[in-house]
Amino acid sequence: MTTIQKPIFVVPYDLGTITTGNEVAGHPAIHLGRHKAIGLTWKTSNASNVWVRGDFGSAKPVSFVSIVSANALSGTDIRVRLGTSQAEVDGTAPYDSTAVDFISPSIAREDGLYHSFLRISSPVSVRWWRIDISGHTGAFEASMLVIGNAVETPCYYDQNWEYGVEDLGEIEFGRWGVADEQEGAIFRRLDFTLSWISEAVFEQTFRPLFEKLGKRQVIYICFDPEATTYRQARTFLGWVRQPPFGKATRKARTFAMEFQVISMI
Repeated sequence: MTTIQKPIFVVPYDLGTITTGNEVAGHPAIHLGRHKAIGLTWKTSNASNVWVRGDFGSAKPVSFVSIVSANALSGTDIRVRLGTSQAEVDGTAPYDSTAVDFISPSIAREDGLYHSFLRISSPVSVRWWRIDISGHTGAFEASMLVIGNAVETPCYYDQNWEYGVEDLGEIEFGRWGVADEQEGAIFRRLDFTLSWISEAVFEQTFRPLFEKLGKRQVIYICFDPEATTYRQARTFLGWVRQPPFGKATRKARTFAMEFQVISMI
């Protein structure tokens, strides 16, 4: 029996200056940092020299790395190196994940797109990062790279949480059943409530987080990070529809927050 883990939140860092060993015209590696544009991708010409490297410009705490919506295969591996200089991430870095399975646990998705998952137990302060892809066949293509410092919720969510979809298109039916359809994207949706947030966690973590994000900046949420075959489906990257308020509860100095997330992935 698996253990349900608490959700994690990651605000993607600006990836800084990005370079790569392989990219094709129209699909440069800098697209990995366009976190609001799922349709912009990094694509390589083949499976050789597939790496991407970046410089934040200053040291940042990092405890989470994920490439999202990639055409990874069962044999595709990912290696993450984090350090304080280009020389370190190109060679022996203070943090080196070594080559690990990109799709873990192994599953098959209908759309053929997968998200890697690397959570570091203690944040490391780094300025440079490098990702290497190996064991792939053909051109590698991915939408975004999320690097940041994961925040775990202090409590489990209430029992009335929901998975669903939000159709941004429209459809109406005439008197004779003829459909008038306006096309639009279908986003996945996640609704949940955290009811037992302490004053310290609210003031030190959630208030500054959402005062910075508002409703226009994207956030990565893994609703259950436990390494099961459902983790891919429980991964969301998108917008919090309305920045959640800290609601007073019956218990003094304890807050509740309601989340409504729409996801591009």
